[in-house]
Amino acid sequence: MKQKWLPVFVLALLAGCAPAAISPALQQQAGPPVDFAALSGHPEEYQDRLVILGGEVMSVQPWGKDGSLMTVNQQEINRLGDPRGAPSGGTFVVESNEWLSPSTYQPKSTVIVAGEVKGRRDGLLLLKAREVKFNAAPVWEKWYYPVPREWYDYDPNMEYWFTPPYFDPWRGSGSRR
Repeated sequence: MKQKWLPVFVLALLAGCAPAAISPALQQQAGPPVDFAALSGHPEEYQDRLVILGGEVMSVQPWGKDGSLMTVNQQEINRLGDPRGAPSGGTFVVESNEWLSPSTYQPKSTVIVAGEVKGRRDGLLLLKAREVKFNAAPVWEKWYYPVPREWYDYDPNMEYWFTPPYFDPWRGSGSRR
């Protein structure tokens, strides 16, 4: 009896751990990845080509009747389909016909976008979104640094005393009890 449920449990576990990636049909249409520097430098050469890009959300604004304009700081997409690492060279704008809620797509959250290259908007690469996937919520610095770094002049030696678990405003300054 237990052996019948084991494959179902394993499949459910794997499905729950799957990354938020673009649908396989769009991945096949997009083909091999394009270098972002070449893409943003000469978007007219890639006009109407489907590309998949990812990065950190900078802002989301209402656009048109029901759509949104999202500005994204581009990051490389790793083999699992997650935008990771330092921004790699620029910013692009995503034009979506769907409403992208600013409460979900907050600044510093990461997204993956499949869209067609449409040219430039305000000097930035413009994509017409076919699919936008929310990847991860922002990691806010305040959770790791309850005391602003300016208070100890960004000194790495003092950071040890001002960050948890050593600094607790309710038990007094940096002393261990």
